[in-house]
Amino acid sequence: MKKICSGVLFFSIIMLFSQKMTFKSDIQIIYNLEFKSDSTRNIKNNEILGLYIGDKQSIFQAEKKYKLDSIIENQKVLILPNRPMFRVNSVIFKDLKKSEVIFTEEVDKIVFGYEEPIQMKWELLNDKKTILTYNCHNARTSFRGRNYTVWYTKDIAIPDGPYKFAGLPGLILEVYDDQENFHYKLLQIIRRPQEILYNKAIHFTDRKKIIESKINYAQKNSKEVVHFNPIEKN
Repeated sequence: MKKICSGVLFFSIIMLFSQKMTFKSDIQIIYNLEFKSDSTRNIKNNEILGLYIGDKQSIFQAEKKYKLDSIIENQKVLILPNRPMFRVNSVIFKDLKKSEVIFTEEVDKIVFGYEEPIQMKWELLNDKKTILTYNCHNARTSFRGRNYTVWYTKDIAIPDGPYKFAGLPGLILEVYDDQENFHYKLLQIIRRPQEILYNKAIHFTDRKKIIESKINYAQKNSKEVVHFNPIEKN
């Protein structure tokens, strides 16, 4: 009874909005994310993610998820049988002019979301290296319990990057935390115009409630004890 009541209270404070977002993307950045989903095991997973950047905004999500969602939208399929699970199930929108983020994540077929400002505080460093053919500089930041090193290139003067990382004088090509629990690495840059469409109902709530719902869902559906290792620790 206690669980049922708390669930009713949780969903009663959620606001539901239909979020339709369309824009033209001119450049697509493909990253590989290597990450540890369980903090007690030295086992790493991989996911290929795409950052689609337009004139004023961008969208970042798993490539497989993007392609599947495009099929569902174009063919007007409401329910896809045997829908695959994705290791990274979030979609992140950035308004590059307003420096704002909309974070969404699907948990048990419900898309939750919240808005927040882009609030990275960067320490620019003097080290240099080349990633693919791009000249890069490094920078450091701390964000919600983890310390990160990033490599960005002024060759592409776009203040964006994977996940919520943004605000540097160039495109971020690599990101990793001190323990390398999370490591984004550039795989490919594609310059090809395409229309981006996102059209889903989003249950807006706050960040901590989304984390709670993920933990509850994982514990409910796993036969083992789940030692949650989120990218944002606090």
